Amino acid sequence: MKSWRAMVAAGLFLVCAGCAATKEQVRGNLGDKFIGKNVDALVTTFGPPASSFRMNSGETAYVWQLSAETHLSTYQGGGSAHTNYCKVSVISSPGGVVTKLTTEDASGTGGILGMAGVDIYGSICARRLGIARS
Repeated sequence: MKSWRAMVAAGLFLVCAGCAATKEQVRGNLGDKFIGKNVDALVTTFGPPASSFRMNSGETAYVWQLSAETHLSTYQGGGSAHTNYCKVSVISSPGGVVTKLTTEDASGTGGILGMAGVDIYGSICARRLGIARS
């Protein structure tokens, strides 16, 4: 009886948690939307970047920190903290046109699935940006 309940609970969790897009889908979605456009489009959408750096090539690197969630876990006097985050990094040409866009998205799937690279929670960036799994 216990194993049946556990399987149903796990299945419901996966269905609900799997609604957010994957990291790859977010990267593709943002790339389609912003690559080839002026970096001002990102500023209009996300606000000013957290940091920028002018490179020797004349290109500029930008980073937007879109979201950060810290989860604390305590048990019998001990504890741990894990921060899930979403960063968008962009390279723009000397004229300000986005030529490269990457995302860094740590959502923290743990256990055996996390070690296998499976992200059952979906992307933090997807949740922050409202991008559904396709």
